[in-house]
Amino acid sequence: MLPATANSPALEEIGARLVGLVPQLVRLLATAMHAAPHTAGMTLPQFRVLARLHERDYRASELAACLEIGRPTLTTLADALERRGLIERVRDLPDDRRGVRLRLTAAGETLYRALQAQAIAAAAQLVRDASPAERAALVQGLAALERGLQRSQLDTRPANSEGSE
Repeated sequence: MLPATANSPALEEIGARLVGLVPQLVRLLATAMHAAPHTAGMTLPQFRVLARLHERDYRASELAACLEIGRPTLTTLADALERRGLIERVRDLPDDRRGVRLRLTAAGETLYRALQAQAIAAAAQLVRDASPAERAALVQGLAALERGLQRSQLDTRPANSEGSE
């Protein structure tokens, strides 16, 4: 670990600031997403389901694992989103009743894009008064954070998941 200098804070200080800011940022983004059209009564876990399904279709067990929630919880979330016409269940194989994939509908995709736009606008407002140098430093820092997250995901991936979807 590199020592802190006058221009470079200690890694623990950066970690502590991130840990303190993330819950505040999540609350702000959730509030902003609730301002999008057609989101009355929606919850943050439902927003998370839409975000994952925007990436690709998922089997329920895969999606529950990605979201770190139980299958019964996912079923409840999916039922509510399906009633709103935002997701659909698609049979993988006609003879396999359990082989169901969850996917966004066109309405779900439209809502996801609206939610994303609301969240981006809210996040952008947080740095509106930052100087150009601060914005550039933030972009650099976020790129370093993304690299760390990618490295962390590679380090924690199960050995048998290589090459699988």
